[in-house]
Amino acid sequence: MDLKLTGKRVLVTGGASGMGAALVKTLVDEGARVALNYRSRAEDAQALADSLDGDVVPIHADLADRAQVMNLFHESVAALGGLDILVNNAGLWLTTGIGEVTEDVWDRSIDVNLTAPMFLSQELIKHCTGEGRPGRILNITSQAAFRGSSTGHVPYATAKGGLVTMTRSLAREMGGNGITVNCLAIGTMESPMIAQALEEKREFYESRIPIGYVATADQIAAVAAFLVSDQASYMTGATVDVSGGQLLH
Repeated sequence: MDLKLTGKRVLVTGGASGMGAALVKTLVDEGARVALNYRSRAEDAQALADSLDGDVVPIHADLADRAQVMNLFHESVAALGGLDILVNNAGLWLTTGIGEVTEDVWDRSIDVNLTAPMFLSQELIKHCTGEGRPGRILNITSQAAFRGSSTGHVPYATAKGGLVTMTRSLAREMGGNGITVNCLAIGTMESPMIAQALEEKREFYESRIPIGYVATADQIAAVAAFLVSDQASYMTGATVDVSGGQLLH
């Protein structure tokens, strides 16, 4: 299937590893030009960009810092000559029992997982509507947004639940402007973010997955690429579950 992504300009947050890196590769293979955001993996981001036969620009930003969020958007526009697609992929999965949640843990979780996607989405909407052309936003959420968390991740699950509601609200408001906004809800996936948890409790996590194994990043990225493509142009406000059956709704 031709996803018609050739020449599309995409900002992917958290693009240096895990699903973000897999999505960057997939998008470049489909002909897109990508601004790859990273926070702490500068070498990984540059190595990924160098390994791909396409236009990939690594851009540093800590998404917990509002000023850096704004700079990220404007640097991406400058580097690619504009933006057509935003993928809010970066996530912060801090493990803290409810009795130990501090203001800092709460604030960083909300800032990275919810606030940064909100203001990056706002910028993309202003950018695209100002030029009178369509745009695509994809928010990466989690099965925890619907089921909650039982493993010490209340701030994360709360932020991801808010991301789903934000997606639906933006979709309703912006549909008439040609801006589609969708969610991809993932379950347990091989990634640096949860590598330690999988190392310690893989059997526990796999026991909760009807398909029986942990997803690879490539499996998730393939669906994400479709959702930002013209082939999905009549979808908006939707949440697509790619969780091996963990989330069924």
